[in-house]
Amino acid sequence: MDKWQELQKYLSSLAVENNRLCERIFNGPAAVIKGLEQLLIDRFADQLFVLTYLELSGDELDNLRMLLQKLFPFCSLRIQFRQSGQFQDLYLSDEAKDYFTVEEHGLKYTVHSGRGQNTGFFADMINGRKAVIDYINQAGDMKVLNLFAYTCSFAVASISAGAVSVDNWDMNKNSLSIGRENIRLNDLDERKSSYFGYDIFKSFSKIKKRGPYGLIIMDPPPMQGKSFSYKKDYPRLISRIPQIIDKGGAVLFCLNAPDCSHQDFLHMIHTNLSGQFADIREIPCPVSYQGRFKERGLKTYLATGYIQEHS
Repeated sequence: MDKWQELQKYLSSLAVENNRLCERIFNGPAAVIKGLEQLLIDRFADQLFVLTYLELSGDELDNLRMLLQKLFPFCSLRIQFRQSGQFQDLYLSDEAKDYFTVEEHGLKYTVHSGRGQNTGFFADMINGRKAVIDYINQAGDMKVLNLFAYTCSFAVASISAGAVSVDNWDMNKNSLSIGRENIRLNDLDERKSSYFGYDIFKSFSKIKKRGPYGLIIMDPPPMQGKSFSYKKDYPRLISRIPQIIDKGGAVLFCLNAPDCSHQDFLHMIHTNLSGQFADIREIPCPVSYQGRFKERGLKTYLATGYIQEHS
């Protein structure tokens, strides 16, 4: 049995329903099938998004396409190849919609199927969004600062849970526009969500002026051109937390950098922060999104009960 036959057998055993939810239905990095360690298959409602870091021959691409179309006839299909920071769409179904919605925790989010490298929604952050909802439900009214907001899924989660306001910062104004649509899509109060398409460090005085915040969400990409590098800039950002956080406030720290371990990330937080949190706990990445080596995957921590250091 070759690897494609093994994949067909594996996928055939899954109970995949036709609904608006998101799920990872094949996680190659978990070493499920030898030879397919660089293949990921995600379902976003009625579209399959296939990501391969391994070049496929024409025959392999045809086999994969026909296999998925046979097993999931209710799904359109997008197959993308990535290498060295570049991407190429190898296949996109004619019936694939430019935009459609998915659901999570009863909330709706916009996904764009044929626009750019990503889909506009990171499904692996499901537990992080749930942690934000639970924290705001428990802690009550608060202002939220959403840094590296992308399409503002954390703003949707925060406002739905009762946040007084959310300030969304991201240099990509197109992503923020989708974020604005996500707020409208859920019939949330648009007056509670503000958008700032500027460099965070260059505009920090404005952030400081609009604070302090009861919850700060930090979910940066490991690298964002010349504007952000997690090794250099995440510590800088952590060191500025005392200037913008409420007494007793919380921070959701997120990082998806394969070369940074959980221990290294926690060390970065503790060594660059003045003051301390009463509690810091890991928000685990869903098992279906974890690779063979957990340390290389998504790292998320919720720190609560901030106590200012007295000089």
